[in-house]
Amino acid sequence: MFTLGVDCDVRFSHPAVNAGQPYGFLFAYDPSVRGNSLSLQRVVEEGVITIRLYFTLILADDLKNHDGSAHLQNRAEMYAILLQYLKQTEPVSIDTVMGVFTGLVSSGHSATELHQADVSHIALQFYNISDYHPPIDSAQYFASRWDAPAIGWEEGMLWR
Repeated sequence: MFTLGVDCDVRFSHPAVNAGQPYGFLFAYDPSVRGNSLSLQRVVEEGVITIRLYFTLILADDLKNHDGSAHLQNRAEMYAILLQYLKQTEPVSIDTVMGVFTGLVSSGHSATELHQADVSHIALQFYNISDYHPPIDSAQYFASRWDAPAIGWEEGMLWR
């Protein structure tokens, strides 16, 4: 289980990836060096709110967690799972220090990848495809229950 601020800066979740369990990524190569951050763009047009999340992930074999310990996942593993999230056509949830943003997709120009010998920098863009809802508190979101076991992810209602 990935924990924000411990071994990741952002967590993705989708029922078809990582058995539905959140997967975390880092913004910085090393906690002693300030890394990237998450940027949120909010657009309101004719009463419709669209948000876009922008951030850059760092993938490498020798990443360090926030406490300076070695990050357990390697570059190839992180890249493979990131590609699984990016290919999803149904919305992804993204957990941040501000809470969980739900109903997000990566479509159109969704990623710019810079690969070097020892590190990859993956700049991402996600946006909402459904009605915008402010981020949900992470603990509340991950402790919530779906309203019926026979209802799929897409049809389910999250209890708040």
